[in-house]
Amino acid sequence: MKRLVGGLVGVVLVLCGVLVALYWFTFRVYVPEGQCVVMVKKTGTAPRGKLAENPGEKGIQKDVLGPGRYFFNPVIWEAKYIPQVEISSGDPRTWEWVQTPPGKPGAVTISKGKFPEVGVLKRVIGPKPPNGVAVVSRASGLQGTIREVLTPGSYRINPWVYTVEKHAAVVIPAGYVGVVTNQVDAETPPAAGAAGNNNMVRRLARTGERGTLRDVLQPGIYYINPYVQRVTLIEIGFNEYSQVKVSETENNRISFPSDTGYDIRVGVTIIWGIDPKHAAQIINEFGNVDRVLETVIGSQLPSICRNIGSTYDARDFIHGEKRELFQRALTEKLQEVCSAKNVDVLLALVREIEVHAPKAAVTAGAEEEVTEDLKRTIQQSYIAIENRITKEKQREAAVVRAELEEARKKVDIARETIQAETRVMVAQILADAEKQSAEVDAQAKLEVAQIQEQIAQLDAQRTEILGTAKADVERYRKQAEADGYKLLVDAFGGGRAFNLYTFAENFQPQSIRIFFAGDGTFWTDLDRFQDVGAAKILQPASAARD
Repeated sequence: MKRLVGGLVGVVLVLCGVLVALYWFTFRVYVPEGQCVVMVKKTGTAPRGKLAENPGEKGIQKDVLGPGRYFFNPVIWEAKYIPQVEISSGDPRTWEWVQTPPGKPGAVTISKGKFPEVGVLKRVIGPKPPNGVAVVSRASGLQGTIREVLTPGSYRINPWVYTVEKHAAVVIPAGYVGVVTNQVDAETPPAAGAAGNNNMVRRLARTGERGTLRDVLQPGIYYINPYVQRVTLIEIGFNEYSQVKVSETENNRISFPSDTGYDIRVGVTIIWGIDPKHAAQIINEFGNVDRVLETVIGSQLPSICRNIGSTYDARDFIHGEKRELFQRALTEKLQEVCSAKNVDVLLALVREIEVHAPKAAVTAGAEEEVTEDLKRTIQQSYIAIENRITKEKQREAAVVRAELEEARKKVDIARETIQAETRVMVAQILADAEKQSAEVDAQAKLEVAQIQEQIAQLDAQRTEILGTAKADVERYRKQAEADGYKLLVDAFGGGRAFNLYTFAENFQPQSIRIFFAGDGTFWTDLDRFQDVGAAKILQPASAARD
């Protein structure tokens, strides 16, 4: 029985494992990284559109499954693997802008590099927009281009609902601004307004209107739908525009007749620029910067040169001062004309001027000779003028040299006069100084004698005081000694006792010996002499007391 139960349990476990393995490998839908899945239902009612709108409808589902693991019945569902949509963020290190054609202001193009992208969605299902609207919002559910764009990143997009177009994002480099033009959503038609030169120029668009907007984009990255807005890059700052002789085959110099009929050919360089606040008006009126050069500077420059240059004589273009006046008048007039078109002109520089004789007035081949004669005549006239000026300057220099020599003589006389006066003043000062010195010495000797007299008096007083003090000190000392002896005598009871005390105090027995030599002499040892002497001296005192 136990074996039967164990066998049944084993069979059940095996069946469970088989079922789990079958479910895992048959029902599992694995979506790897970078992929997504759109499920297609095989059973159900037919959808009303291209995609299944309701859970019970068969066909392609709107929802998109991202990377991960899912379980679906393979009998009912089919998985459609599609790659995710990648919108690149670009690589700023590879960005580069160039101008075409080189050296000429105009449209700025991207030559190479990985730039950021924007994804433009187009919905392919749903009802069509009314009134032929080309751009719709994503939430509207209508067919057409979606206004909102996809910025850099990864997106799960159902290809049966949307198609994706990748476009480069708008990157505005430093030194440029972007002029924005709305291409859709013209809620009200733009009104026309009068511009310079009696040309009708439409006004700048307001928010929501189709047309050029007043506000420009500063340098940076902008993710803009190219079907909604167009951005034109405008270089800010000053540029160069030249009409000069490049080669024998390409000669862009401006030619005009002078007041005297000579043919004047000038090469002109214009330094011009666009202010950011005028960029929108310029694009709105001209469309691009090349049109500004063609219709404003390029067309106005030759006529201004002719109008101003025709009032000058041929020799004025050879003379340096008149050439400067011509350049200044050209700059002022060009600034006046261009400012009306919102173009700033910094300088009109006349780089080269050639003067040629009129061909109709000379024979063939003599044009250069006539021109050289004019230059030679002008040169000789200027040489004569310079010679006259030189002689006048030489005469003025001679007068100045004579005046200088006279001034030098006056300087020498003045120098001698000053030196003589200086010597007199020095002698007077020395005499006054010696006199004052003698007076100071005499006064000093007098004061010294008076001080010495005072010192002698003080010395005498000091000697007198010191003598008196010394006598007083000696007298007081003797008096003190006498008073001391008196006190000692009184202390011993009399003069005899004091004498004995003094004798005993000063007596030195080590060097004296006394010997007894018989009657009539008293010789004994000095060691005992003091005892005997003292006894003899004290006997009368004892007898007196008895």
